[in-house]
Order: sequence, then structure tokens, then C-alpha cells
Amino acid sequence: MSCDTQITYVNKSVNRDMPKIFVFATNEIASFSALRDGIAWKVIENIGQDSMSRFVYPAQTQIYASWGHNCNQTKAMNCSAGKRYTVTEDNSGIILIENGNSLKKNEIELTNEIKVQNGVSAYLIKNGANLVKKNTVAYGQKASFLLKPKLFWGIASEIQQSSAISSAVLDSEHFFEQNLDSVSSVTVSLNGNAKEGYTFKVEEQE
Repeated sequence: MSCDTQITYVNKSVNRDMPKIFVFATNEIASFSALRDGIAWKVIENIGQDSMSRFVYPAQTQIYASWGHNCNQTKAMNCSAGKRYTVTEDNSGIILIENGNSLKKNEIELTNEIKVQNGVSAYLIKNGANLVKKNTVAYGQKASFLLKPKLFWGIASEIQQSSAISSAVLDSEHFFEQNLDSVSSVTVSLNGNAKEGYTFKVEEQE
């Protein structure tokens, strides 16, 4: 993704259940499952009929690691595809550093060089919110992330931002895929009703 994307969500549906709309990304490696591993990056709620919500999906991605049941974490640092980042320890304690190139030029890697109970968890974030994660990266092992310029939209009765999709109460396990390649601005609408069902649609983009 070469530029930030301004996203506008519009509720054109006749949905009186007041569902929550959530937006997430996927790690495009083969072992990733959205229902098992996905995170709600953005949650939109209380947007009534013909009302809208605007937010930015930034080009810049950051990376950090956590350990100790997520009670401790490194500083988040800007990251890019083709680079490796390492959780290590210096005379100040546990830190995250950039450490050369990743094995595959389109992936972001995080390697773990510290010995802590249950290993570390690796996160990519955008706008300060968790985007994708890999749990239990053991000592001497790595997490690999492959991001593509696309987002997915879903509907849930209960879901929290930065929480696992697996813990949500989903209204549907079918997600709307949105391509953001070379898109700087886009409007997405929710349409439909209880009889016909609900669908997302790209209204306009540039």
C-alpha cells in the first residue's frame, strides 16, 4: 500500500438490531484463519440509517511484541515488507530492534531471542490499533506476516476493537472483501433488510 486510504462507511440498511460493523485485515500466509486468528482492527457502532462514519486506513504499519500474558510489551516501531525485527535483550532490558532482511522480500518477520514463559506474541498495528497477530513465538522461532492492500468487513452483535474475532458474537461468517490497491478514498455502504439479508457495497472510490 503506497498511500493512506480515507474510508467512509454509510448505513443504508433497514436494520433495527443495531449491529456492530467490524473491519479487519488478514495475514496472507497459508496457516492464517480469519475466524481463528483474526482481530477486529476497527469497530463501528451506533451509526443509524443514512448516517456515516469516517476513518483512515494508513499506509504505515508498526510492529511490537508482548510477553508475560500481554502485561509487558516492547515499543512499537515502524516496519516494512522485506525487513526482520528481533526481540532481544541489552543492558537496559528487553527491546525490539530492526535486524536485517526477512527471508521473503514481501514478508515482515519478527524473531524471538529472549527466553520467557510461553514465548512472545507478535503484533502488527495501524493507527495504534492491533491489526494482525501471532501468538506464542518461542525462543529461536519467528512470526511471518504478509499483508496485502485489502480489508474485510463483517457484522457482529458483540465485538470489541483489538479483540479476537473468535471471541465475538458474529451475525455472519461471510465477510466482504475490499481491495485498497491504489485507492486513496472509498465509500462503503451496508444495504438490505431482515427479509433479504445484509450486504456491503463499494459506492465510489478514487
